[in-house]
Amino acid sequence: MKKVFLLLSVVAFLTSCNVTESIIFNDNMGGDYKSSFDLSPMMQIAGSQGPTKPEAEMKKMDTTIVFNDLFKTHKDSIASLSSEQKANLEKLKGMIVHVNMDEANEVFEFTMIKPFETVNELKTINDQMDEAMGIVKSISNEEGAAPEDQMEELTKTKEVNYSFVNNTFSRVQPASLIKKDEVTEETQDMDSEAEEDDFGKQLEMQFEEIFSASFYTITYTFPRKVKSVSNTNATISRDGKTVHYKVAWSEINKDETVMNLDVVLED
Repeated sequence: MKKVFLLLSVVAFLTSCNVTESIIFNDNMGGDYKSSFDLSPMMQIAGSQGPTKPEAEMKKMDTTIVFNDLFKTHKDSIASLSSEQKANLEKLKGMIVHVNMDEANEVFEFTMIKPFETVNELKTINDQMDEAMGIVKSISNEEGAAPEDQMEELTKTKEVNYSFVNNTFSRVQPASLIKKDEVTEETQDMDSEAEEDDFGKQLEMQFEEIFSASFYTITYTFPRKVKSVSNTNATISRDGKTVHYKVAWSEINKDETVMNLDVVLED
């Protein structure tokens, strides 16, 4: 039981490895939101700890899901949904998801792209990502191409608030409501169990190695040059229109507000 608990805990953390959040704005401050995940380390650990499978039995999926096409295909089923359900699906129009999973080569990557007309629409982007991943998870499970527990973890997103006021684009990620002493107590319990279990020790070491080399990268491209950016660790491209900010997950784990940015554009 200890092994199962620790393994699930490690997998939950590993779903945060190497994430890239990209937004390309047009002249009207609409554009495309893109979120990319490289979860291959999770696949590598799963492969190293589980029994060896014949290559023919290993799961593989490389597919692109265009939600507009999906809605056309299932229009009769959608017509029978409630008004609330239809409204939720309406928000996903234009969404494109690409999933690449290959157990044999220890690859697990996926990308979600969503166009938006105004910055105000980004206020619900995380909810839209959750809805999209719920549908992707359902499709993947039907095809037997993605483990249910892994896809379940992928549906979790952090709250982020976006705004554009007075020529300033802001990204605000509220601090976690979990108390530090609660996190410490939980970590100590896990450490105690891991000390009693060689399997747990091995997983913990692998997790620490991967986690220490994992990053969250932000790339925002604007229609006008950037005058300033609030975080001194963020960089501005040579043409002055793109902000690039890369943060280690170890830093985010200490304080989620390190992800906050204010980008002031030139008039």
